[in-house]
Amino acid sequence: MSAPTLTAVATPTAVRLRDVRKTFRRRRREGRAALDGIDLDVAAGEFLCLLGPSGCGKSTLLNILAGFTSADSGEVVVGDRPVTGPGPDRGVLFQTPMLFPWLTTWQNVLYGPKSRGALTPAVRDEAAELLETVGLADARDAYPHELSGGMRHRAAFARVLINRPGLLLMDEPFGALDAITRAAMQRFLLDLWQRHSMTIVFVTHDVEEATLLGDRVAVLSAPPGGTKDVVEIGLPRPRRYEDTDTLAFVEAKRRIREVLER
Repeated sequence: MSAPTLTAVATPTAVRLRDVRKTFRRRRREGRAALDGIDLDVAAGEFLCLLGPSGCGKSTLLNILAGFTSADSGEVVVGDRPVTGPGPDRGVLFQTPMLFPWLTTWQNVLYGPKSRGALTPAVRDEAAELLETVGLADARDAYPHELSGGMRHRAAFARVLINRPGLLLMDEPFGALDAITRAAMQRFLLDLWQRHSMTIVFVTHDVEEATLLGDRVAVLSAPPGGTKDVVEIGLPRPRRYEDTDTLAFVEAKRRIREVLER
């Protein structure tokens, strides 16, 4: 039997957000509203990009989904459970790869299973396979400072994937990379997403990146952030970086920009 194809209409719903609001309180000053009524559904296996102006609450929304902070009101559900805190069902990747500098690549990847007392021979085999997948089999004994920027990002991917999260949350993970490395990591991410049945919510400020990666792009309004519109990309999969030169790609970018400028 062939593996199921990931599509934007896959079911069931992986993420459900209803009227999510968040205000950051300040001593002796009026609080700052970050999110003002987010409504959004993300299908299982979907690649959704969050896009919007600076300060619109993209990272705040991701942190709420991760369980690092809580919404003031509204419904936040991942799978069929309300989010009440961090959990292994959600993996998080930030702009700076979160690796322990005193651990090797191999030790970093196995840190999660080891801390949970789940470091079985099968998990070790899976970690070795993951390092092959991300192209770091020859760097398993290297420390983070011995890896390039792109290699550190790939090591962070392996460290997250060993926990088999159903939802991967990514906060501008390629924003600090140079253009060549960034393009390579975008290709790598698309390939990895198609290999693993994951749902991805990806924060970016780059219209071209959102168009290349996403099944849909949720555009947030200017602060405080609300759901301005959700744009269906509609470009075929698998996508290649060369697709950015096509007329269909340019038209998809134009639709997103029109929403941003409304």
